Amino acid sequence: MPRALLALLVVALAFPLASGASGTGAASATRVTAEAAAKISLRGRQGDHGPWKRYLWLKLVKVRLTSFSVCAVWNQEVLTPTCRAAPGSKLPRGTVMRLEQRLPRVGSRRAGSPGWRTVGISPDAVLQAVLSNAVAGNRPGRVSYRVTLRNASGRVLETSNTFKVFWNK
Repeated sequence: MPRALLALLVVALAFPLASGASGTGAASATRVTAEAAAKISLRGRQGDHGPWKRYLWLKLVKVRLTSFSVCAVWNQEVLTPTCRAAPGSKLPRGTVMRLEQRLPRVGSRRAGSPGWRTVGISPDAVLQAVLSNAVAGNRPGRVSYRVTLRNASGRVLETSNTFKVFWNK
């Protein structure tokens, strides 16, 4: 995005807040939209230690659980080893982060997120979950995860990067 357009957007979003607008109506929607311009970082890893990665290659053994962890943090590019948000970091008022999963060859009938199903929710600026091959359908292939920031009506305000797990025989 050109810098001039970005500067114009920042000024336009800041004006209703600086002019003493109340927290209702259009000004409130503008504030949530401005706060939603922040980024959600999503990564995963197998085990409790090691770096957070953008994707994992895991061996699928159907008679044994193979677990992995995912970490999503609001408005923070680098994830801490313990998956913590920066002190004082909060989501915009009235929003939640939702961890969603897309299985290979499986669709969803939900209108707001076709093909994605919810596997975790957090009202905080951090979302951490332990998942496994059982949650991922217990079949070979790629399973994708994303985190969405949603308002009270379920509308998507922000979407994280996609985290992928490749299950191999």
